[in-house]
Amino acid sequence: MKKFTIYNLQFTILIIILALTFYIPPTYAQAPDIGRSRIHPASYLYFLKATKETWQLKFAKTYQAKILLQLKFATTRLREAKTLLSENQDLIQPTLERYMASLKNFPDKPQEGDPMGLKIKEVLDFHLKVLEQMYPETSNPKAKMALRSVMNRVIQRADMSPSAKLPICTLFAKEASTSALNEVERAVLTARASRCFDRSNQAFEETNLR
Repeated sequence: MKKFTIYNLQFTILIIILALTFYIPPTYAQAPDIGRSRIHPASYLYFLKATKETWQLKFAKTYQAKILLQLKFATTRLREAKTLLSENQDLIQPTLERYMASLKNFPDKPQEGDPMGLKIKEVLDFHLKVLEQMYPETSNPKAKMALRSVMNRVIQRADMSPSAKLPICTLFAKEASTSALNEVERAVLTARASRCFDRSNQAFEETNLR
């Protein structure tokens, strides 16, 4: 009986170890986690990161390789910007400006079935969710303005789906009524929200007609 009890205990411990080993925590699309950057623009070693990226891009031989690297670098800039929320929000604006520069490398009208086009859309859909998540966590006025500019630039892309755009349309409409912004900023956001809703509705109608 004693041996049987010991065997059961050992078996139970083994099951627990296996469960902990192979457990995969659930993920939630509504709260994307882009992670944190160990080296970011507030770090004194940041120049080494920039140098490494320059060399990586230089040795990329094909168009596909260059695009994949640029997508990786854009994700890195966004990760750095999110890290700066708790490090130095003054550096978020220039970091997002570098992110915006990288968007120019991505075509937004891919051929049907183009795997690279689908990859770009998938990554930028995720980026848009991260930007939306960052906005209420940002207190620096220049950083908030930069976030609005980046979101506006992304939703203007032809490859962004209506479902990806609508939360940003709603955010712009809500922000347009806040007293924290001046009259000019509210007018700009009102216009952006209106265009955003119009484009989303148009894209939705075109999708239904196909």
